Amino acid sequence: MSDVRLSRSRIGWYALPQIPHGFALLPVVNFVPGFYSDRLGMPLAIVGIVLVLTRLADIVVDPFIGAWSDSTRSRFGRRKPFIAAGLPLLMLATWFVFVPPGPVGATYLFGWLFLMYLGFTLVDIPYGAWGAELSTDYDERSRIQAWKGAANSLGSLVTLSIPVVLQSLGYGDIVLTMMAMAICFIILQPTCFALAMWKVPEFPERRIAAPRQSVLQRWRLLAANRPLLRLCLALMLLIAGMAIGATLNMIIFKHVVGQPEYFAPAIFVQNVVAILAIPLWLRVAARVGKHRAVAIAALVIGMMHALSFFATRGDGLLLATILVGIGVAMGGGFAILNAMVADIVDRDQVDTGEERTGVFVAVLGMATKFAIVIGVLLGTAIPGMASFQPSDASHSANSLLTLRLVYAFVAPLLAAMTAWLLWRYPIDRAAQEELRREIAARTRPA
Repeated sequence: MSDVRLSRSRIGWYALPQIPHGFALLPVVNFVPGFYSDRLGMPLAIVGIVLVLTRLADIVVDPFIGAWSDSTRSRFGRRKPFIAAGLPLLMLATWFVFVPPGPVGATYLFGWLFLMYLGFTLVDIPYGAWGAELSTDYDERSRIQAWKGAANSLGSLVTLSIPVVLQSLGYGDIVLTMMAMAICFIILQPTCFALAMWKVPEFPERRIAAPRQSVLQRWRLLAANRPLLRLCLALMLLIAGMAIGATLNMIIFKHVVGQPEYFAPAIFVQNVVAILAIPLWLRVAARVGKHRAVAIAALVIGMMHALSFFATRGDGLLLATILVGIGVAMGGGFAILNAMVADIVDRDQVDTGEERTGVFVAVLGMATKFAIVIGVLLGTAIPGMASFQPSDASHSANSLLTLRLVYAFVAPLLAAMTAWLLWRYPIDRAAQEELRREIAARTRPA
């Protein structure tokens, strides 16, 4: 790790692979449910169940990949070998999820989605741990994650520009859109990772003097880490609310507002605003602390979702404006939240003597995936129980009201709980700086 300010070029090369990530991750949430249910005729509730089951299956793998990465010793580092191994699987599975060979069933979607998520796990956990280990400074960690968050939003912009460009050329069919996204991902993702691994080093692992502990004792310390538990719960609540919105965005624009043409431009502008707002959130985090900056961002997201209930037939512009408001808080809030992981690793290193960044990134990854499962389940199952099916020719007033209530009011409740959990979060700037001083005093080369 480095305790000095990193150059923009080094952070930029590290963040670069996050741009093509959006070509695969964003469509899975925003396009796949509607594509498989509306175009391929698979019941929306079945699509939701498949998304839930694949995420649950993938969650089990995360801690093993994180621990394996932490314990790996090679001439190429601890993180980069996993990234190189996971990319081929990720690219293959992404193609078959996005470009199914005609009408397919739930088994097909489950199998290829599971392999796709497994590929992402092999890549993302080591990638996240690598970034968390680039700096020991409280604010510099926010800066690194802000660049990564900006790259993610930029990737979303490029992804969302694909359907806009295709529509302008007269090729607005969703099948062509999904294929174009898959092709872009397969070309750009390995290219960007190759550049990042070439340009950005992995800093040597550092261990500190500490009593020897068994594997069981180290896992017990992990389970008893209160800052980790609080951050995981806050993350789950916030992302579950966001996942509901992401799952239902396209459906709301089409079946409630009746103006689906607003959907892609709204998400596009949302990501532009998310990038532009990141410097603002960095300043907020520097002034009030990372934990309170995320709490404020969560409240903004919740308020915007609540306003969506007022969007009815013909209110496409209003709903688009609300999504842009969500974007103001979305980019910076999530970037700063991810920066808090490295601070928790410091606490654990003082207790165990080991730098278990991969394990902690995996735990937060598990929380994220479980939250997406909950969000997708709530966003698809509850409207489904009210007999809402996107492919139906018409919908009852009760089913549409249920859809609107789920979309507008679940996220604010979850966001308020997130803010409450984070406002008095125990690892602030002073606590983190004290941890780094203790680690520096006890550090020895690995």
